[in-house]
Amino acid sequence: MPEAASENGQSDLNGADTQMIVYPFLRRLARCLGRLGPGALRRLARIMASLAWRLLPARREAAVAAVEKHLRQPRKEALAIARRSFEENFLSFLEIFHAAHFSTALSVSRIITPEGLALLQAETAPIVVTTAHLGSWELMPGLAADLLPDRQGMVVVRVQKNPALNLVMAELRGSRGMRVVDHRQASNVVVPSLRRKGLVALLADHNTSRREAVFLPFLEDTAAVTLGPALLALRTKAAVFPVFLVRDGAEKHLLYIANPLHTARLTGTLPERARAVARFYTDAVAEVVKKHPEQWFWMHKRWKTRAKEEGKTGS
Repeated sequence: MPEAASENGQSDLNGADTQMIVYPFLRRLARCLGRLGPGALRRLARIMASLAWRLLPARREAAVAAVEKHLRQPRKEALAIARRSFEENFLSFLEIFHAAHFSTALSVSRIITPEGLALLQAETAPIVVTTAHLGSWELMPGLAADLLPDRQGMVVVRVQKNPALNLVMAELRGSRGMRVVDHRQASNVVVPSLRRKGLVALLADHNTSRREAVFLPFLEDTAAVTLGPALLALRTKAAVFPVFLVRDGAEKHLLYIANPLHTARLTGTLPERARAVARFYTDAVAEVVKKHPEQWFWMHKRWKTRAKEEGKTGS
């Protein structure tokens, strides 16, 4: 029987063979990077950031302009924050290789909000954790495993186009027992778990389409805010906890856990309640970004999607 050809003339079998080669290579690479100490990982991030700063002028200028506009910083200070954010962002991505080794007891130097931690650990409702592309967000599955070991945990992610890369990243993110869920399947998979008093963690600060968004104030502008976490929480009457793990020096972290919003107590129509929940976690992101602007993902085109009446302009 002849092989089925794809549009580019390559067979599906050849594609599978390629992935069989790429996957073991990526796993070996991940193990090697996992053996690097924090200092070595930081040096690698610095090299990658320096190259990106020089070779990606559009991203560089977008980051600088965003800091200028949304933090109201003069050009000189905006340049410094944006350049530092490149290094911090690359370190954030590289930290996925250390996810299996994260220890809250050894890494967290200070809990900024001890009341929030106490409330999180005492919570009896389902838990929706919202976070951002800020600080050490790739280490947060380990944080959840340490702080709430008895909760069935899930993390919702956007899948990679390369299947081998996607599989390796899922293995790294799930190394502490968290189940990794494709965002396109989140409702079907996450809702039953939450109804059994589970926990789900989601990034809530990325740009999204008009169809999936509500437009809310965010850092001196209006941004398209994802409704996904809000709708999951409302369907399961969950408590929403904004949580952020921010670097504090070379090897330590600050932990922010905001007091929760209990969605079961909200009133109004579904759109009104969803908007209130989305506003809650968006304001929480803005508050921590203002405190640690150099650790947020400024090169991301956060304000790209505009409300229909504004058109498609925006930073």
